[in-house]
Order: sequence, then C-alpha cells, then structure tokens
Amino acid sequence: MTDVTTETGADSRISVRVCALIPAHNEAGTIGAVVAGAAPHVEQVIVIDDGSTDGTGDRTRAAGGMSARLDRRGGKGTALRHGLALAAGAGFTHVLFMDGDGQHRPEDIPSLLRVLRETDADLVIGCRTFDDRPMPRSRYFSNTVGSRIASKLIGQPVPDSQSGFRLARLACLQRLALRSTRYEFEMEVLIKMSRSGCRLALAPISTVYDGRTARSKMHPVRDTIRICIWSLLFRFAGS
Repeated sequence: MTDVTTETGADSRISVRVCALIPAHNEAGTIGAVVAGAAPHVEQVIVIDDGSTDGTGDRTRAAGGMSARLDRRGGKGTALRHGLALAAGAGFTHVLFMDGDGQHRPEDIPSLLRVLRETDADLVIGCRTFDDRPMPRSRYFSNTVGSRIASKLIGQPVPDSQSGFRLARLACLQRLALRSTRYEFEMEVLIKMSRSGCRLALAPISTVYDGRTARSKMHPVRDTIRICIWSLLFRFAGS
C-alpha cells in the first residue's frame, strides 16, 4: 500500500489513498509494463478493459493489476466513468488517470504525487513540454489548439489540457455530472472541475512519441474538432 501524506496547514496532515485507473482497448503489448510500473506508486492498479479481444485482461492480471472488463467497447470516457464508480466503492480518495499504450511513463507518477503533497490541489495535470520535432505534427497541432481553447474557457493557462495523465480528488469528481464517452473526457473533467471551484496544479512529465509503443488511437483532426465542440457545450450549456 502506498501512502501519500498531504500538508494542508501548519499542523494538518491528511493521508490519502490513490488508485490508478487505466482504460485499455487491445493493449496487450504494453499494458503489462504499464501496470507493473505503476503498481509501486499507488495502492491498486485498475485496468478497465474496454471490450478487448487480444488478452489485455490476462496481461493485466499477470502484472498484478485488477481487470474490470466491459463486454462491449464503450469508449475511453465510458471506461473511465466505470472505473470511477469502482474506485469510489473501494474507498479511495484520489484517482490517477493514465493511458495503457505507453505514452505515460510510470516513472513520472512521483512528479504528480509530489505536486499533490505540495499544493493539495484537487486536480494535478501531468504537462508535457511540446516540441514539434519528436512529436508528430498532427498531434502537436491538436494539443496546442485544444490547450489554447481550454485556457480561454477556464480563465487560466493550461499548456497540456488534453493530457490524460492526471491525479484527481475523487470527492470532487463525484460531484460532477460526467457524461463523456470518448476522448472529450479530459476536457469535461477540466472544465467542470474548474467551474465548480476546484483547484488546479501542473506537474512536469515526459513526452513519449517513439512510434513503437506509444501509439495513440485518437484521431488528431476529427477528435480535436469533437473535443472543441463538446468543450463549448461543457462551458456554456452546462452539459
């Protein structure tokens, strides 16, 4: 069990329980390493197997993680909402979101935990340093455009708004009416937590785009347009 102690005042220290939530669809090639790498930093690793057909669940269990299977693929947002319900039922106070495809390095988890200890923020976002040389230009475009829009919508700079590598206070998430089914989940959480008065902090993480293990399933143009439209609805229509 990993225990994180957060200082919230001169004499106040709060112990928190953290689980990792990892949505995965056909990630058998990478999920084992991700689970094994995350396990030393959190109390439990939960992989939401989003209708995989390649043995993702078996690889998860072999690496020491819990596999929660959805029989039909519902999308990233659907998988994570299912995972949040599991985390709440198990009594965790914080959830660590990360992807199962190798884009998020487990070695960066301590960076998010450190920022949580230092700030007691409600949402800690792992922020990459964008450089269009190692990153595919389409991905660079989608991330920078999305982040500029998000920063405008919430009234503060968020250089990596679409980062799925995050640490969030579960009680704050439970107060939100989350509806996302796909990649707009990150923006919905960011906008709704910001609107509800939650505190945001940023933590530096690595950028991984090696073309082998890190292979995002997100379509850079189509999904960016979808995310931007949904973001406006989350901000102005209360959806």
